[in-house]
Amino acid sequence: MKWVIKITRDINKLRDEIDKTDKKIIELILNRMNLVHEVGLTKAKNNSRVYVPEREVAIYKKLSAFSGISPKEIQSFYTEIISFCRKLEDILNVGIQMDSLCLLGIKKIFGEYVNPIIVEDFNELELSSTKYILAPLSKSTLDFILKNNWSIINSVKIENETLYLFSYYENVLIKNGDIQFILYNKIISKNYIEFDNNIFINLIPYDELNSFENLNIKILGFVPSI
Repeated sequence: MKWVIKITRDINKLRDEIDKTDKKIIELILNRMNLVHEVGLTKAKNNSRVYVPEREVAIYKKLSAFSGISPKEIQSFYTEIISFCRKLEDILNVGIQMDSLCLLGIKKIFGEYVNPIIVEDFNELELSSTKYILAPLSKSTLDFILKNNWSIINSVKIENETLYLFSYYENVLIKNGDIQFILYNKIISKNYIEFDNNIFINLIPYDELNSFENLNIKILGFVPSI
């Protein structure tokens, strides 16, 4: 039975190391929270965005390069760390219509700390306190964002349906590979979404945008690539 005792001792030693590592992780998260709090104070003075999707994607890519873990795998668990820290700045209101996919979608984008505002029509939202909506691309959401001059800033896929995050704030750090959403009356891209009355939203990589600069297009926003 000596070998059983030895294996048990080895497991206990490893568990002790895991406990020590967990404490270090919590210490680092607490340190991150303090830093985020300081950033939040600066943002409050400048009235800057609390949620910056292009910054979060950059974090996932940097951590991926450091660890060898794919950006999407990093995103799957690091979103909650960012969400936990972000709540020190604000817990964001996000408008959705009654849809279980949208409830899953806002958790996937924002993590646990988000406040869904459920409405039948997005025009019912109090826009002074709700700066984001999550919904499929449709004629009604298109009309809403055009009316209020909002932008597409992110997307999430839930059960083979793509949901889009629209916001009062627009993304500002655009990089090659990010996808621009172009409103135009013709198909100018292989990837597009068609609406009634010959209205199309073309999905165009940012580095190809110059090819269409002579057209009378409207840029609806972009989604940072991960």
